[in-house]
Amino acid sequence: MIVGLLASCLLAKDMNVIAMGEAFAKGLGQRTSAVKVAAALIVVALAGASVSVAGPIGFIGIVAPHAARFLVGRDHRWAIPYSAMIGAVLLVAADLASRYLIEREEIPVGVMTAILGGPFFVYIARRELTRL
Repeated sequence: MIVGLLASCLLAKDMNVIAMGEAFAKGLGQRTSAVKVAAALIVVALAGASVSVAGPIGFIGIVAPHAARFLVGRDHRWAIPYSAMIGAVLLVAADLASRYLIEREEIPVGVMTAILGGPFFVYIARRELTRL
């Protein structure tokens, strides 16, 4: 996971260039296909590693990057580390809530992340539909 995080931080500048537009990035001499393939491999490796360690808590991966982008803007050099920290904080909060919400019982942490992430996912989906 550490290797994947470091690799994503190294790829942040190239992702910022692609975010300006693929034609612009190609005009600057960037090999956009190589950057996209590298980014996809890093995403798959990080997702696989996190699921193997923590289980199905995928809604954290939806909420954290959007919250980070809201806080620090679209610069990937800042958004990637902030996403990691926000995701960790959200997961700890969901874990604490799952342990202490109901006395003498423990709710699965995946349920707690779904309670948080489900409405957020609907919000994101509806927002994207209104942009079309």
